[in-house]
Amino acid sequence: SGSLDINAIKAKYELERVKRVRSDAVAKPIIPKGAYSHFADDVITPLTPREPITVKTKVLIIGAGFAGIITAVKLKKDHGIDDFVMVDGAGGFGGVWYWNQYPGAACDVESYTYFPFLEETGYIPKERFSYGPEIREHMKRIAIQWDLEKHAIFHTKVTSMHWDESTNCWCVRTNRFDNFTAQFVVLATGSFHEPQIPGISGMREFERPHFHSSRWDYRVTGGGPDDWNLTKLADKTVGVIGTGASASQLVPQLARNVKKLYVFQRTPSSITFRKNFKTAENPNIDFRSLSQRTGWQQARMEEFANILQGTVLDRDNDGLEGLEVLTARSLYKQAEQAGVSINPEDIPELIGLADLVHMEKLRTLIDDVVQDKETAEKLKPWYSFMCKRPVFHNEYLYAFNRLNVELVDTDGKSVSHLTRKGVVVNNQEYEVDLLVYSTGFDFDSNTSFHRRTGIDLIGSQGKTPDETWEGYGGPLTLFGIHFHGFPNLFNIGPSQSGVLANWTHTSYIAGEHISDVIARVLQGGDESFQAMEPTEAAAKEWAKQSEEGSDMKLMFSRTCPPGYYNKDGRPEEVPPSAGPYPKGIMEWKKVMKEWREEGGFQGMEK
Repeated sequence: SGSLDINAIKAKYELERVKRVRSDAVAKPIIPKGAYSHFADDVITPLTPREPITVKTKVLIIGAGFAGIITAVKLKKDHGIDDFVMVDGAGGFGGVWYWNQYPGAACDVESYTYFPFLEETGYIPKERFSYGPEIREHMKRIAIQWDLEKHAIFHTKVTSMHWDESTNCWCVRTNRFDNFTAQFVVLATGSFHEPQIPGISGMREFERPHFHSSRWDYRVTGGGPDDWNLTKLADKTVGVIGTGASASQLVPQLARNVKKLYVFQRTPSSITFRKNFKTAENPNIDFRSLSQRTGWQQARMEEFANILQGTVLDRDNDGLEGLEVLTARSLYKQAEQAGVSINPEDIPELIGLADLVHMEKLRTLIDDVVQDKETAEKLKPWYSFMCKRPVFHNEYLYAFNRLNVELVDTDGKSVSHLTRKGVVVNNQEYEVDLLVYSTGFDFDSNTSFHRRTGIDLIGSQGKTPDETWEGYGGPLTLFGIHFHGFPNLFNIGPSQSGVLANWTHTSYIAGEHISDVIARVLQGGDESFQAMEPTEAAAKEWAKQSEEGSDMKLMFSRTCPPGYYNKDGRPEEVPPSAGPYPKGIMEWKKVMKEWREEGGFQGMEK
């Protein structure tokens, strides 16, 4: 680190951050509603007209992505509960994978830990990092094995819910005018289901095809969800706005299919290469013998969690490089192995130094790969590693060596506006035949409950969640799952929960907890409880635990350029208790397991 000019790098970080927070320079993202609602339309499955239905059920699961599917399977497989209904606005199972069928869509969490129920289905993913089609195929496999189709109602969005004290049930309405009555409701609505598009002028005047990456229209591009030969684009000029995770995956696919590609960039992502292997050729694991061992997947999930939290070091160095090195725990572990002692007061500085070194490596990688020096400079990320979601892709940087690909850097601003046929940046018009908004999603914990779910929710006190929590300045929950003021309602989301890169691990733990609690009530284990919610005291105590370290997090977020991690440059608007449970996913699991084993639903009131 002797060759690093730390002060110069930090000054550069601050310069780039300030550039991007000037409010006049950056268009605010918008959710596709009203005049823009067609950007959220389902282009995959046609809507089938139907009459409104009336359903009475024990459990209503809102969401049919991994969180909803896992909860449904846990209810059925572990507890024999078959009286449940799943509803989802999509046209089928899949959640984020139903919507994101763009070319190149892939998961950068290892498939052996990300795909749920591998032991139970007997399936082993084809490679270490899987693509969308295989993930969707596995979701169908799970749905068939546990006969979930008969429980599911698709193309249906819950619009309102209110708690009926007299029946101890939720009364639920949908956009198809259905009436559901349910004793329990599980919110498995996900964090990335609501696309956001850039709020730039001229969108309604733009005459060429344009869509969000999560609503990819193969009728325009040619090819299909399982066939990424985009035959209709061979003589076309295409623009992509955005350079995050989705863009990094679809840019290489577009580059090899189009005549000309413009990539419009506000802030570059940090790009790390990932070590992918065909499963049969993975040098670190023999899956034939591993898959014979009972409990292998759970053990691997937990090992992955411990690596990312720094409680163990990555033995094979085949994890997602860089994530595990930037934690206090891993510094202690490395020091211990080297026989060196660390002063706890030096930890923040050491992590900061490890971060600077890591980011310098990533910037050097760009110099090594990208041939045009000016383009290479523009692709360099000048911020700390976890300011933005890290991107893992082997082909994205190489795409900029192609003669038909041009990076249009907006120098931290948004694109200026659209004309009838193009995109304007720095007073220059770039004419395009197709424009793709790869601009991400309205992220979960940073928004109000209603905006996040689209549900008008009224609880036992006759109030919405935002009203119930107003005086407190953040969610009031127990474990991030049970809401104070909302009996028999369970939430699977990042706020106040154990969260890591592997979302299915969070969903597994939450699904297990939720199904256990529901089974205990329905099967009379804690018979006197037919309806329950956390007491205000218990929820406040959990919120207090969830706030731990939020001051440090806020200080860090203020050093970052705008992005969904810091509410687009307004981190002080994120309530201190809205972040994940700070002690990590394994401690979260342990606390809930002990709570269930203790019995009596401590901290709950009827």
